[in-house]
Amino acid sequence: MESIFITVHAAISVICWFITAAGATLAVFSKRINDTLTERIGLAAISIGAVGTGCRIVQAGWVSNGGLFLSLALAFYVCAVFWKHWKRVPGGSADKGH
Repeated sequence: MESIFITVHAAISVICWFITAAGATLAVFSKRINDTLTERIGLAAISIGAVGTGCRIVQAGWVSNGGLFLSLALAFYVCAVFWKHWKRVPGGSADKGH
């Protein structure tokens, strides 16, 4: 029974790391987000690191609780930023200059 929980934790973490990687990649190539070159290089590094971490978890077959919560936090952050830029939430920095 314990191996099922370890597998579920690993699967959730891998999904969250890939959400983080996808969000960072979209932000790098998005024309709606006005980032500097340095920020885009940083986002590309985050994307590469997130994919690498997800692949490492798949290879190892387990993840620590800290790694799981870090991946969840980053995935929720990426989803929140995506929502802000997609809906252009009033008061957010996405709608400045419009």
